Amino acid sequence: MKKIYLLVFITLMLCLTACGTDKKDEALENSISILEMETTDSAGNEQEAQPKTEATFDLTEHGKKFLTQMCKKLSDFNSQTTKDETFWRDFLFYSYTGASEGVQTENVHREDLGFDETVVKIGLQEAEAYAKLVFGIDLPNIKPSFEDMEQGQTSFYYQNGYYYIGVSDFPDYQYTFADYEAAGDFITVRYTIDFEGESNVGTVCFDIIPENNENGFIITSKSTEIFN
Repeated sequence: MKKIYLLVFITLMLCLTACGTDKKDEALENSISILEMETTDSAGNEQEAQPKTEATFDLTEHGKKFLTQMCKKLSDFNSQTTKDETFWRDFLFYSYTGASEGVQTENVHREDLGFDETVVKIGLQEAEAYAKLVFGIDLPNIKPSFEDMEQGQTSFYYQNGYYYIGVSDFPDYQYTFADYEAAGDFITVRYTIDFEGESNVGTVCFDIIPENNENGFIITSKSTEIFN
């Protein structure tokens, strides 16, 4: 708008060259008044044009490594998936059954199995924080007892503020970051799958959105496709 009124001002100045001194002074004062009105708001403050900026998203190396772990630990889901007790049990079990380095483990006697089972011991607060980091929502009250487990089941129970999850292995799939693309606040991240020496046997796709946490995002969906 400033440019428009500046053009009006210049035009008036050109016209005034043929109109005499008095009219020139009057027109000049009017033009200045118009410009001053345009550069102030109703409160009398000067208005300045604010540059427009577009939000950007940067998937960090930390974020890529986290999603690599989610390729094997997180079950497929989307916005239509009901996050019921089975969903959360699977989430906790697969998140910790791999017994990653640094976690606390114990041996629990299992009469039904006939041996002592190695279990991972995870504090409730840690599990709650992890659920919040992945999904951005609170972990519900999932606290199965030792007695609730079926015969021969890999351990998954809650006792005295801790989850106890039996140690087990994952299939030997290898996941490699491929690319990601952002459309506004929605980001799709893709990984390729290798298995037993064969490359690109499938893909894993995540939909994520930016979030103010240590990863910089939360996961809103995951889908896995294995090629025939």
